[in-house]
Amino acid sequence: MKILHIANFGFNKQGAHFYCTDRKISSGLIENGHFVYDFSFRDMARMGTIFKTKKLGASWANKEILKIVHNIEPDLVLIGHSDLMSPMVLQNIKQLFPKTKIAFWYVDPLYLEQKLGFIREFSPYLDAIFCTTGGEYLQKLKQPHLKVAYMPNVGHRNVEVLKQFESENIDKDFIFCGVVYKEPVREKFLKDLADTLQNNQVKYQYYGCFDQAGVYGKGYYKVLSEARMGLNYSRKNDVTLYSSDRIVQLTGNGLLTFSPRIPDFEKLYTEQEIIYFDDQNDLAYKIKYYADHLIEAKQIAEAGWNKTRHSFNAKRISQFMLEVTFDQLLSEVYEWADEVYT
Repeated sequence: MKILHIANFGFNKQGAHFYCTDRKISSGLIENGHFVYDFSFRDMARMGTIFKTKKLGASWANKEILKIVHNIEPDLVLIGHSDLMSPMVLQNIKQLFPKTKIAFWYVDPLYLEQKLGFIREFSPYLDAIFCTTGGEYLQKLKQPHLKVAYMPNVGHRNVEVLKQFESENIDKDFIFCGVVYKEPVREKFLKDLADTLQNNQVKYQYYGCFDQAGVYGKGYYKVLSEARMGLNYSRKNDVTLYSSDRIVQLTGNGLLTFSPRIPDFEKLYTEQEIIYFDDQNDLAYKIKYYADHLIEAKQIAEAGWNKTRHSFNAKRISQFMLEVTFDQLLSEVYEWADEVYT
């Protein structure tokens, strides 16, 4: 097929976010045998005005999309985020090319409902929506003409390239890369954890919070390449199947990964593949335990790495997205298939 993929590829980041989802999805589609034309909406919007502001240039970028559709007549227009797109562009595509399917993917949490207005504006013209949130929040997006489905966070073997379960170049036992968001409960959790780890003589480091600089690009990978264990911890951890893409960045690079008990997350990762914890005390205890029991730590980390590489790779997830969008029978048993609403 010919696929136009409209997302926020971040050319203005100069590669600092090379591990983000949009490029992985395009790679997966290509690996499945399709032609993919990438369109970075925000970057093109900046090019559309001498002031280099995306809001002022959005109108120009929307017109460019229609030119591209006329030139290549894609079988699928796949949109990732791109909140500055005009829904009228999608309406025009549907009117001019009724055989073209339009699908949308979204990896921010759906519980931030104040950010979802543009999805509701898009939805009359969409054939399918894919989100990394499941359960009731996902079901709210369902409409009679519109399929909605959960999608896991996307990994890729050429992006998540480390095998930390094999590495002997370990500088830190445990890391967390993330921000506090000025949320008192999250801040207290991380501070209390740090105090306990220090008392337990566990070598740890936070990045992006508590006055510690964030790390991106190769700097992020250097941090990962020197760590044995990492924390997957989102702003909310009680939402069905939702996690940030930190989960594939950690497991996919072979770190032993700790995660709160996210509802239904064991559909994706079992207790033999990542370490679940109940609270800060339970997490601190388990970090210390696996810092002292390296054989067990490496075995679980390798199992998690295998799960991400085989089950949550870009080729498999993008194939699932196409099967749902084009009303095809699912070609295999996807672990999350019960979160498809048609």
